[in-house]
Amino acid sequence: MKNVKINVIPYAAAARPELTENKTVVVIDVLRATSVMLTALANGAKEVVPAVSPEEALQKSFLYNVEDVLLGGERNAMKIEGFHLGNSPLEYTRENVSGKTVIITTTNGTRALNNCINAQKVYIGAFLNVATLVEQLKTEEEVVLFCSGTNNNFSLDDGICAAMIIDELAKEKQLALTDFSSLLLTTYRTNPNNLATLLKDCYHLNLLKQKGFESDVTFCLQNSLYNIVPQMNLINKSIQ
Repeated sequence: MKNVKINVIPYAAAARPELTENKTVVVIDVLRATSVMLTALANGAKEVVPAVSPEEALQKSFLYNVEDVLLGGERNAMKIEGFHLGNSPLEYTRENVSGKTVIITTTNGTRALNNCINAQKVYIGAFLNVATLVEQLKTEEEVVLFCSGTNNNFSLDDGICAAMIIDELAKEKQLALTDFSSLLLTTYRTNPNNLATLLKDCYHLNLLKQKGFESDVTFCLQNSLYNIVPQMNLINKSIQ
């Protein structure tokens, strides 16, 4: 059986072009961008369009009929002034997003997506879709798990999510891991059934709690709530 190669990129700015070029990449931003994207699409959004900046998001919105598009995202974890929605998955209800194009810009997740447009495939991952994502990845020969991180730093929530994906893949495939991938897997396996304990000292997680987003954290740490694996169209950058 041929080994599946697994690499983990620790944060958005660490994505050198050669790490993602022609690879199958999974972008992970547990708290909260990819969890929001998964929730929006699971609740009937037509597509999600990532933008690097609020200005780019606004420009992209002009390409759609005003009644068909929603602007979402955050800066410093808070909703952007003038946007319809923030970066809380709890806002992306079926009532709000069904049939809509969601254009979203976040500090880390949409930047990570922009940094891997030279990939062969780009999937959206989070705790919320681990089981279905792993089924999708079982047929790949090489996978890059791209942790978005927090402000150019590694964020443990993304890393533990990557480790969970690796652990589940390891149950069915022989893996070839980089040192960082192996380190994350070892950390995860110290307490695989208790994410709250593993992440109790996670800086970004605790910052969100301090800002009043504890319910978002609880939501985003759910395992395999959705059975979808959104993929980014690398030509127009829309995610469906």
